Amino acid sequence: MKLGRLFRRGGTGLSVYITDKFVRILELGKNKKPTFEPLEIFWEQDGEENRKKILSRVVENNGLKGKEVVTCIGANEGILKFQKFPVAMSKKDLMEAIDWFIKSETQQIKEETVYDYFFLEREPDDKYVKVVITIARKSSVDRLRDTLRGAGLQPKIIDYEIVDIINYGLYNKLPPPFAILYMDYYESIIAYYSKNAITYNKIDFNYKHYKDVKDPSMLDHFLIEVRNQLVINEISNVYLAGPVIGDEATLENIMMNLPVLGILDLEDIPPGFFIPYILSIRGLEE
Repeated sequence: MKLGRLFRRGGTGLSVYITDKFVRILELGKNKKPTFEPLEIFWEQDGEENRKKILSRVVENNGLKGKEVVTCIGANEGILKFQKFPVAMSKKDLMEAIDWFIKSETQQIKEETVYDYFFLEREPDDKYVKVVITIARKSSVDRLRDTLRGAGLQPKIIDYEIVDIINYGLYNKLPPPFAILYMDYYESIIAYYSKNAITYNKIDFNYKHYKDVKDPSMLDHFLIEVRNQLVINEISNVYLAGPVIGDEATLENIMMNLPVLGILDLEDIPPGFFIPYILSIRGLEE
């Protein structure tokens, strides 16, 4: 299974996005429209075994058993590294340099890891070969794979959440450099892509809890942290994505306090399915 590559052509458009809080399931047809109503199930209060039963039941009830699926591990379960190597290097030296870098990174991690890497498209005047490397806990990948197989699905690609956020921008041809602030129910991530760098930060903000307690100071503190990250990374504006864009009041507050360049809405698909959407697109293209 592949971890963290860009797009190629393919057939399946079924994605399953699993966290310890919820599962989202989306299947896109060749017209990039859902083949059934996107499914979102919250299971924060359920144990691991009960979650497996829930997923198996959903797969069975929706006729998904035996299908290939694209999925991803969360931002906390891996890391992304962006490296540049002189374009004048021979292929042999380049591959050895990449291998050495990966070994030096994985040696610092106390548990077993898996990794993948891909090359960014080169411009004619580029002096460097640009490589994106993703490294993940093997235990996380194995657990996700086993959960899917146990539910009757065939994991085709296991991706990385940060790569998926960047992939959305690349697939939809956002002009680089671009930054995407992805705000989900339990986490927020700001990812920045340029032709010479990829950076990302996870920012603690429990949007679901904020909506439950209605404490405006929570959002204020979050917005301050986002603005700090924008300044540190010299980012002038961001695109906004995730379930929060369906919340008119919160969205208005964010738009007033952050330099939002655009909203990444999904036509005919709930905004909470931002990650499953790009996973499904990758399934169609890979």
